[in-house]
Amino acid sequence: MKFWTTVSAMFVLYCGGPYGIEEVVAQSGPTIAIFGLLFMAIFWGIPGVLQNSELISAIPIEGGVYQWYKKSWGPYWGFQLGWLEWVTWMFDAALYPTLLAEYFIIFIWPEAPFLVAWGLALSVIWLTVFVNIRGIDFVGPLFNILIWMQIIPVILIIYYGIGFIDLDVYGSLHLPPETDLTQAVVFALIFGMWNFSGYSGLAAAADEIEDTETNYPKALIITLMISVIAYVIPLMIGIAVDPNWDQWNEAQLNLVALALGGTAFAWWFNLAAQTSNFGLINGEMLLMSHLLKAISDDGHLPSHISKTNPKYGTPAGALVTQGLLLSIMTMGMNFVDLLVVGTWISIPLYIIGFFVFISLRYTQPDLTRPFKVSGGMIFPWITVIVPTIIALFIFIYSPNQYLFQSIPLLLSGFVIYWGWNRFKSSK
Repeated sequence: MKFWTTVSAMFVLYCGGPYGIEEVVAQSGPTIAIFGLLFMAIFWGIPGVLQNSELISAIPIEGGVYQWYKKSWGPYWGFQLGWLEWVTWMFDAALYPTLLAEYFIIFIWPEAPFLVAWGLALSVIWLTVFVNIRGIDFVGPLFNILIWMQIIPVILIIYYGIGFIDLDVYGSLHLPPETDLTQAVVFALIFGMWNFSGYSGLAAAADEIEDTETNYPKALIITLMISVIAYVIPLMIGIAVDPNWDQWNEAQLNLVALALGGTAFAWWFNLAAQTSNFGLINGEMLLMSHLLKAISDDGHLPSHISKTNPKYGTPAGALVTQGLLLSIMTMGMNFVDLLVVGTWISIPLYIIGFFVFISLRYTQPDLTRPFKVSGGMIFPWITVIVPTIIALFIFIYSPNQYLFQSIPLLLSGFVIYWGWNRFKSSK
């Protein structure tokens, strides 16, 4: 992928527009929702961009973060952390076919039965499997198309609605009914973490990016700046146009588009939301398959996962495996369940990832780093300590009912490593 294709891929993968972010307003109230997103962009997003830019410039090989873990802490912990990284991405990927189904149901067929929604989610999942088997020569141009399909309606909703923004709304907290301040803050931080994370993801497909060492960091910085605008301003417009924010759902901006531009614009906005969700899962399928294949190539998983398509050379075994698992996940979990469980299991991984960044500074100081976070060791430590405090706060105060679903997933790598090695030794 060339530079601007990489930017397109990152926007599609790491942002995709404000589609689906509306739920943060209902969960946190308008003031905490907006300030929470801005806070996370600065104190979570910027450190993530800096850390991952340095790591990808130093270790630009297929497998991305898995290779960083191996180089820093050895093969065993490389597997454990690489596996957890993949599981985290799977929960994130499962959100988007679910969101796509939500948009379809709310805007087109409110009375649709569950099997229709799940069938639509399955169609999206397996279409992305097919598309990614065709390879980057097919997927790359698709990213360039998708970014314009997603971003033009956002530009138009800003154009039509920016004059409606009322800053006086943010003079008080406006907490949702039956929600205290801590809960509201935690949900805002969770949504902020969801929307300003994962910047190591495309590094798993580093072998597909042209001049990775320099293009990846520059593309990340541009993506973060666009993301802040694409999330915050449409939400502020939506809060002004539709002040019944306590009744919002994941597709509320569709109705805002209807109020601002009429039926035709609302249909266009709905189509953009669908392409956003498709683009996000499509991009995540790409990076997850490269990550899973790299783990399998090292002998930690069954060899069929490493199989490549003979015509396109793509990781077909990993893609099909992911399609099967996502089909099961979208059948049994709703959007909020997937988001919060995914956050629970991602937080320990984020904290570990922060310290992989620091540990490589100490253990391999002479490693070539075309992009390097400046400030000696003081500023790099700041980029680790601040997001670690945020992550621990979210982890401690997240809803406890999701803890029991998350612990088995956090421990699954140890079970798989032990079981697979026992199986291999018995053959």
